[in-house]
Amino acid sequence: METRPRLGATCLLGFSFLLLVISSDGHNGLGKGFGDHIHWRTLEDGKKEAAASGLPLMVIIHKSWCGACKALKPKFAESTEISELSHNFVMVNLECLKYLSIVITAKPCVILSITDPSGKVHPEIINENGNPSYKYFYVSAEQVVQGMKEAQERLTGDAFRKKHLEDEL
Repeated sequence: METRPRLGATCLLGFSFLLLVISSDGHNGLGKGFGDHIHWRTLEDGKKEAAASGLPLMVIIHKSWCGACKALKPKFAESTEISELSHNFVMVNLECLKYLSIVITAKPCVILSITDPSGKVHPEIINENGNPSYKYFYVSAEQVVQGMKEAQERLTGDAFRKKHLEDEL
């Protein structure tokens, strides 16, 4: 009779370990494979920091199991241009299944969302070189860099400051 409790505990421990291994994609930090050298924030911290710093918020939304997402990860992580440009943004990395249920059905699923420091989403910032049917989908580091540069120009440049001041007056 003593073997049953031990067997049950052993099975439970083994199942818990298996579940942990299966649910982990090998990237436990906020970078989730998109570059641990980038200063990633949680969504909540990112919103606060963007409001306080005046920097735009860049949110990358992906699925941990998606082939397109997995293909972009090393390209994103290895890009020195993305790394350099990331200093001009508050960077947030979300797995869409955990945060945005509406994105679950979106195809493809690697999406960049840019907000200004006040939290207003700017849907006009799109992947100009991508598929017109999927305006916010990025497949290469070059496309991400172009999107970041456009966002930086629109949201931190003189045109943004002038528009922002006009809105306040």
